[in-house]
Amino acid sequence: GAGAAVLAVLCASCGVGDAFVVTSGRMGLSKLPRTAISRMAPSNARRAHASRAPAITAVFGSGGDDYEELPLPPVTTFFPAVDRIVAVGDVHGDVEALRGCMRMAKLLDNDDKWIGGETHFVQIGDILDRGDEEKECLDLLVDLKPQAIAAGGCIHVLLGNHEVMNADLDFRYVDPNAWDMWSETGSGTLMMKMKDRLKSLGYPEYMRRRISAFRPGGHVAQELAKMQIAIQIGENVLVHGGLRRKHVEYGIDTINSVTKRWLMHPAVEKPAIIDESDSPVWARLYSTPSPTVASIGELDDVLTMLGAKRMIVGHTPQLKGINSALTDSGKEVWRCDTGMSKGMMKGPQECIEVLRDGTVHILTWDGIVPADLRSPETIGDVVDVCDIDTGICTPSPEESKLMLSDQKPADAEGIRPFDLLDLDINQQPIKSGADDAEVERLRALDDETLEMLPRLNLLVEKVIEDAVQADDKTLTKKKIRETLSRIVGRQNVLENQEYIYSTVDRVVQSYTEAAAGTRN
Repeated sequence: GAGAAVLAVLCASCGVGDAFVVTSGRMGLSKLPRTAISRMAPSNARRAHASRAPAITAVFGSGGDDYEELPLPPVTTFFPAVDRIVAVGDVHGDVEALRGCMRMAKLLDNDDKWIGGETHFVQIGDILDRGDEEKECLDLLVDLKPQAIAAGGCIHVLLGNHEVMNADLDFRYVDPNAWDMWSETGSGTLMMKMKDRLKSLGYPEYMRRRISAFRPGGHVAQELAKMQIAIQIGENVLVHGGLRRKHVEYGIDTINSVTKRWLMHPAVEKPAIIDESDSPVWARLYSTPSPTVASIGELDDVLTMLGAKRMIVGHTPQLKGINSALTDSGKEVWRCDTGMSKGMMKGPQECIEVLRDGTVHILTWDGIVPADLRSPETIGDVVDVCDIDTGICTPSPEESKLMLSDQKPADAEGIRPFDLLDLDINQQPIKSGADDAEVERLRALDDETLEMLPRLNLLVEKVIEDAVQADDKTLTKKKIRETLSRIVGRQNVLENQEYIYSTVDRVVQSYTEAAAGTRN
């Protein structure tokens, strides 16, 4: 009935629950668990949420009455120490910069063949955007991977904020010449439906190939899913922006797995852990010219927790080339984004080399630079490029909220770019806010005398209850989040997002159990 319809949308679009699937082009109730059934209704379900841990399964229908559980996919995060690591920062669609660094490090010959032997090469993220040779960069690294493995080495490509943004359909930084290079794949029927869907939402023809390729589940997103957010090789932690204590406590393996699952499957919600302004792909706290005492203390704690000596990051351009900051205990962060892309600052082509014994070198076209010549004491004062209005530093998710509104097609009726395409073609377009009358009615029911968590609990239950009664087939976690933002404020929603999501899971489960009891 109505409950089944709305809960199917919640489950299929956000990866919650274990009972509903998309079937035959419609939202419907296909299978239910037959154990532990109860008839508990939402009004009786106001118990504390069981856990804030990330869900480990999601459901995505494959047609008919079958359903597949989507467990966290396996990833490799931790690697043993190796004789030589070479890492390069952001290349942003400049394949000659990438080739230059790899040739400088004696990893690539003039025919683009691997000559690096057992070296582990790490590209620290942000291959995409700002330049028009993104595909050439990706193709080069994909082609080199089996060659490196055959020689006993390895190529690791990490996800940066720009890879995440493209999978989220945030295309503000795409070079004008980079739209047409992505081919479309899939069955003829699926592609026709997808094209019709994009056209109906007002997206111009030139954008559609990229959307098809990069949307979660798209063929380029499947390639991105092979990349990690962070890895550790021996005593070296490599990540685009930086790892904080909370990321280590959450689990780097888990972050990699939930991100991979999101990129692979259009029905899975984007992990909140990578969407925060200080997420591993967005953090800049270790990359300012002079990190705060608190930041250096956190860096020391993170590396100690991981049994590591150094962190190697990109993301924030460094005006004096690759350089380091040190903790009191001698641990290090190396900042490797030199802005080398011609779409950025055309900064110097440099990469960092770390040997098994911990020796660090900076590789440049002028020769090898010892680590101590790039220490804070030797490089002197540096302007923070993110503090001046250069457009070089991509705004964090929080800073981007207002700017994203400029990207919406005129006919999309308030749909946000990253809401459009879970691109499950069965779903209706997701609106960015609730109907004004509905919001006003919820405001009238809101009890501001309660603490924030009980307030949110009651509002979530009411939103879902109303959707069930109205047979609303467009309700998702994102829509619930936007509705709550208009009632209690966006900051309260951001600060309590995990609680909101777990409350949605709980209420959905109560309806699931009630519906199952009715069917039995």
